[in-house]
Amino acid sequence: MNMIKKLDYITEFFLYVLAFGVTFSNPVVEAGAGFIMLCFIIKCIALKDFGIRARPLTFLIILYFAWLLCSLFYSGYHKESSDRILRWLRYFVLFFALVDYFSKDKKRIDRFFWALIAIATFTFISGIFQEITGFSILRHDRTVNKLDAIRRISASFVHPNDFAAYIITVLPLTFAFLVPSLKKWKRMILVVACLLGFYCLFKTSSRGAWLGFLTAIILFFTFYNKKISIAIPIVLAATLLAVPGGRDRFLNLFSQEHNTVWERMQLWKGTWAMIKEHPVVGWGLNTFSRYFPLYKPAEYPDLRYTHNCYLQMWSEIGIIGLIIFVSILVAVFALTLRGIRKKMDTGFKGFVLAGLICGYLAFLIQSALDTNLYSLVLTFHFWVLTACIVSINAVLKERTDA
Repeated sequence: MNMIKKLDYITEFFLYVLAFGVTFSNPVVEAGAGFIMLCFIIKCIALKDFGIRARPLTFLIILYFAWLLCSLFYSGYHKESSDRILRWLRYFVLFFALVDYFSKDKKRIDRFFWALIAIATFTFISGIFQEITGFSILRHDRTVNKLDAIRRISASFVHPNDFAAYIITVLPLTFAFLVPSLKKWKRMILVVACLLGFYCLFKTSSRGAWLGFLTAIILFFTFYNKKISIAIPIVLAATLLAVPGGRDRFLNLFSQEHNTVWERMQLWKGTWAMIKEHPVVGWGLNTFSRYFPLYKPAEYPDLRYTHNCYLQMWSEIGIIGLIIFVSILVAVFALTLRGIRKKMDTGFKGFVLAGLICGYLAFLIQSALDTNLYSLVLTFHFWVLTACIVSINAVLKERTDA
């Protein structure tokens, strides 16, 4: 048992490494995830316990992975598809490893929450530092584009949209400052993190993230207090429209003459042409870039991800694969939203759960306008959050059933 404790300590350390790595480095994230998975496998062998927890999702995840394996049979590019299948395997093993890890000690969720808040706060400061100096604290190669009139910040992320995707998953967690029993110093930390996060989200100028986060706020305050669930987003929207840079970005959201809107329309047209050719099973996992040049509109000169994760997923693994994946998401929401107000009444963990599911929703909304689920660091981050959501639900179920 002493060895199991050591493996748990190693897992916790590398969980923090992974969470920090998400903000600046693919290799750090992969290394952190690799050690967590290795510890999990060793524990399973040592304890002779190969039971997979997270039962609400287990069947759907296994079914989804089986469908990905089937995609090898109709993929025209087996190496590309095999590489991506291995990546998905890592996501799923990490998910089960973390659900197992969190289930053994309820305090681990609390420790990870505060570690995540600390990492996020540092990242927000890095984003503000980048705005002032032109480069981020951790990655000097992450600079503000001097040709960008609105000077969008990205902190240590590759792109401002990626930074925004990270912010909208973490920012709702800071709403835990509303917990009545929270100590004052903890409340102050969360308030500061919240303000820094709001500012950084605005400076990313990511309209997809703004839309996702606005929806998340409405959802959160519907849980918390229906009377202010409409007032707060109205105030935020009015504030955004009152700021010249924010107003212009928002008004251009539906303007086809605006460059990024036109680009997305061309990408979606080409992807839809691919889907119509193979709507049921798709073209094969991770083959989008191989086939898109054959279907893209003639006036579109570039080759990029679709900027709609669900359309791209449909084009690669077909409507069957997309339905199974969406079913996993629906299961997560159904598990969480069932009795969510009672869960929030339990206190701190209930508020954390509400923040997690709202950030989760915001991330998925932005994914319909961006490439979140095709970013390695963001997808690892997504599955870590999924493990947290499932684990907190299990803890709160024990409380409410007791």
